Amino acid sequence: MTRKLTSLILLFAVSCGGDLTDPGGGTTPTPEVWENVKPTVYVASPGELAVGQSMTILGQDFIEPSEGQQLLNIRGSYFDDQGTQHPVDMQVTPTHVNKTKLTWKMWPNIVFHPTGDRLGYFLGEVRVINVGKDGTQEPSDPYSVRVDVAPSLIARVVRPSTGSCQAVVTGTLEKVGMAFTVEAIGLRAGSVDAPISFHWHFLAKHWKLSFGYNTTNPDAQFENENDSYSLQDTVTSGNVSVVHDGGDKFFLLKAGSDLLGDSSLKELRTQEIKGEGDKFEATVNVAAVDASGKTANLAIPVEVSKSAILHYSGASQIVERMPSIMVSECIPGGNIGRNVTYREDKSETRSRSVSFNYNANAALTLGLPSNPFALGANLSAGFGVDINGSVSTTETKALDISSQILPGIYATFYRQTSKVQRLGHLVGRNRCGQSIDLGEVMLTDWLFTPDLAQGNACPPPTNLPASGKVY
Repeated sequence: MTRKLTSLILLFAVSCGGDLTDPGGGTTPTPEVWENVKPTVYVASPGELAVGQSMTILGQDFIEPSEGQQLLNIRGSYFDDQGTQHPVDMQVTPTHVNKTKLTWKMWPNIVFHPTGDRLGYFLGEVRVINVGKDGTQEPSDPYSVRVDVAPSLIARVVRPSTGSCQAVVTGTLEKVGMAFTVEAIGLRAGSVDAPISFHWHFLAKHWKLSFGYNTTNPDAQFENENDSYSLQDTVTSGNVSVVHDGGDKFFLLKAGSDLLGDSSLKELRTQEIKGEGDKFEATVNVAAVDASGKTANLAIPVEVSKSAILHYSGASQIVERMPSIMVSECIPGGNIGRNVTYREDKSETRSRSVSFNYNANAALTLGLPSNPFALGANLSAGFGVDINGSVSTTETKALDISSQILPGIYATFYRQTSKVQRLGHLVGRNRCGQSIDLGEVMLTDWLFTPDLAQGNACPPPTNLPASGKVY
């Protein structure tokens, strides 16, 4: 906010756990006219992908997320290892890195093939399409590619060990038992004489594992939270490995490089979310080696979250201004003027509060509580302030202002309290990774604005806005 004090401009910002400014005065700049443009693709690589690996697309004029999104059109033919040709024409959403770089992950299987489980190669072209928020679409010229599909691990099951979730989920909740199944494609099937070994790695800070007997507790071997549990599953029939919460299947257990012995896996759960966060990415890394030494690797992403997450953009709005109050005596500038400094010594404290516009029916469809306060959402972390705290003028540094009073002029310090509303959206999630909009969360916060008024009369009137509700 900028205030004119005769020939002096006093600039200050007010902060109450986040940047809040009084939008008083000033001119509105002419908005720029945005126009969608045609992107250009220079490179699409590498020429070989396994499931879970990414293609990188380099070019220029890829639309920014604030203006729209990209689509990646992949068109051509897939020739599998049995000599069959399959037409391919699909549109996927790549990840925007910047205006010159996109990535696209081949997931969850060999997407070029109808059944997703045959090696081969794709021959065709890719196009990047800029899709603007105004509905316009600008496709690039086609770029020719050949992509060979390398031996891969395909995630057949990634889901909670109990319940009726779909086979492969991308997210779940904290402290949930999980089940994983992967199938090796392009490796020799295991046999008694020539087994295939699967090596599973679970980061200790993201996964809670416990074991049966015949082994030392691996937790005692860990030196820091980045250590991991390593399970070796030796498969002597077929090409599938299964790891899940509970059961009596035995694995060869390692903690780091220390071999601890064979044990059954009794517990495999996502860790509790601690601290101020509301989610984390819990990647499971799997590697398979067949008897010939051929390998395949897969990183399985699982987003672990609380049952409700607050999405807040940082925006705020003044909804009501209280009458400004005089917080100093009238100060004369005298014959030569004077410098003045004001520091708050008349304390005012206001408490923050939270209210909800909550969709209880939507919550019940995901098995969530009908009472929003029972969700356990970390609203303080979402808003960036203590929602149960208070705001005091004695703790607001922006009220400490200094200025100059001109000769023959009188000055008075004023202060105005404004009610501010921060608006966030609450998103509910369940153990199957499904999400739903649960409605709005309104945080009432407070803003204290100072003013040094100057004039020919004593006391001079304030420059602060009139009191009342702001619509």
